[in-house]
Amino acid sequence: MLLELFRNHKRWLMFIAMVLVIPSFVVTGIYSYNRMISDDGAIAKVDDVSILPQQFDEAKRQRLENLRVRLGEEFRSNMLDSQEAKVALLEAIMNERSLIGETSLEDIHVSEQVAIEMIKTFPRFLTDGKFDAQKYTNYLAASGMSDEYFVHMIRGEISRNLLTEGITRTTLVPDTASRSIFNLLTEKREAAVHNLSVGEYMVKVKVSDEDAKKYWTDNQKQFERPDAVNVEYVVFSPDLFKNVEPSEEDIKTFYEQNKGRFQAPEERRASHILIDFGQGKDKAKAKAEEIFKQVKADPKAFAEVAKKESADPGSAKEGGDLGWFTKGMMVPAFEDAVFNAKEGDIVGPVESEFGFHIISVTGVKATAAKPLADVRAEIVKLYQDQESQKRFAEEADNFTNMVYEQSDSLKSVIEKYNLKPVTLNNVTAEGPSDAAQKKFLNQHVMENLFGEECLVEKRNTQAIEVASNTLVAARVTAYQPAHIAKFEDVRADILSLLTTERALDAAEKDGQALLAKIKSGEAKDVKFDKAMTVSRSQPLGWDFNLINSLMRVPAKELPAYIGVRTPTGYTLVHITKSETVEPDASALEGTRNELAGMFGQAEENAYLDSLRAKHNAVVLSKDYLPGAEEKKAE
Repeated sequence: MLLELFRNHKRWLMFIAMVLVIPSFVVTGIYSYNRMISDDGAIAKVDDVSILPQQFDEAKRQRLENLRVRLGEEFRSNMLDSQEAKVALLEAIMNERSLIGETSLEDIHVSEQVAIEMIKTFPRFLTDGKFDAQKYTNYLAASGMSDEYFVHMIRGEISRNLLTEGITRTTLVPDTASRSIFNLLTEKREAAVHNLSVGEYMVKVKVSDEDAKKYWTDNQKQFERPDAVNVEYVVFSPDLFKNVEPSEEDIKTFYEQNKGRFQAPEERRASHILIDFGQGKDKAKAKAEEIFKQVKADPKAFAEVAKKESADPGSAKEGGDLGWFTKGMMVPAFEDAVFNAKEGDIVGPVESEFGFHIISVTGVKATAAKPLADVRAEIVKLYQDQESQKRFAEEADNFTNMVYEQSDSLKSVIEKYNLKPVTLNNVTAEGPSDAAQKKFLNQHVMENLFGEECLVEKRNTQAIEVASNTLVAARVTAYQPAHIAKFEDVRADILSLLTTERALDAAEKDGQALLAKIKSGEAKDVKFDKAMTVSRSQPLGWDFNLINSLMRVPAKELPAYIGVRTPTGYTLVHITKSETVEPDASALEGTRNELAGMFGQAEENAYLDSLRAKHNAVVLSKDYLPGAEEKKAE
């Protein structure tokens, strides 16, 4: 709960961390730049070595690919198109160049063997926890890198990480700071509330069309609408061909050709006598060996001995019988002993985590083909799956060609394959918000739809593979350029917004007047709800701003009354007492670790700032500076 709270309050916790950390550093400056672009077209330099636009573009491409892998369906190809992202990416490149220069100055080198061992631990190259050479080879092929280059790259990354981790891992968090933050997050307050609900004021507020029109005129930016399209699309997948029903001859042929697939696994039946470890392993083993000799000499006595001696009460009453079972149903040692014996054998003692087992194998059912009647339904499904995959493979090229060659409409493929077209209206370049639709109209499809061929020339998209064996073709049926929403279209929303705001203003005005009377003693009959104990970690559903406001009142001033405006009205709060929790060692350590991570990041940022200054990192192009877009607009 505490760690979750850290994440929920990260913004203001980071502010606290920065206040505590930043005074420890003297940073010479973040950016400087030469107004004259260098002759080679460089956008920045580090140690007098140019960073060229094509190098920036390559770094951007790699960053986007990493985001694509990490975010999956949430990925957007324009994620790095903002000015902030542009500035941050160039800063990251300069940081890397500065770190490379520093590792050279400090003579930090990592051996090839260390890098290889590190690569073998990367999750993307593991199968069942072990390094998979094929996955590694596939990754190199897809990335266009040689093994030598990739190892060289990882050696460099490890060297640079040694520098930064030397900063972050040595971050010390004072015990007083850990305790202060822990108390801040876990302090409890007993409070009762009296609400002036916004709903009570809504009926009293009047908003005219003139008021709404003025708001629309004064806040045009709020009503900007991006480019949007109406879309029609179809999905082509093996599911289209699953309705085929196999003939009786098809079923029989499939069964005969795939008998191995329908084998009933070997079954064994066994009885056992379990001697547990209750009196110690040595005594248990000695007793098991004695019983083994007894039943080996007189197999007919096995059931009686099991009833008397077995520590497994469930099977003991059945003479030790465990019934029929297949491989994978018993513990490994027991299973190995049973399946390596013959019917009628008595084996043991076999040790497992339960104790020592004396086992009698009482039955064997060999592997055998299941009757056709038992697997008919399974065969029909398998046949349909295979046929649908086969038909899909046969028709995929034809579908793709038809979409391309008859690009003015999807009608031909809809009719030929009996497809059900889907239509969506007002879809922006970000794609639909509905997750079910987004998996078909993914970023690749949307980029095509907003390209010139679809948007201007009104052509179909190409057939795009959005998932394994799933093709999508789409077209724009209507296009609406970016615009300001008409007043008539947003009138109702504006009236609702203004009514709510004015109702909240009225509730706040009355609430503040009532609060003043309560504090002066004039209003003694105000009824508050039942007092509750709340904290930042246990808000009990109370408004976030309300919780923070009541927690900010100094404990020494309690009891106290405050008023807080919330989305549902104006709330008067009677805070009666405060209670702090004494942290145990593990809680305090968790707080310290969270703070160390935050402080460490701040220290690393300061360290990188100083490194850029040390290695003469300069931005040469004003287009890569913060605020460049705003200055262009001016």
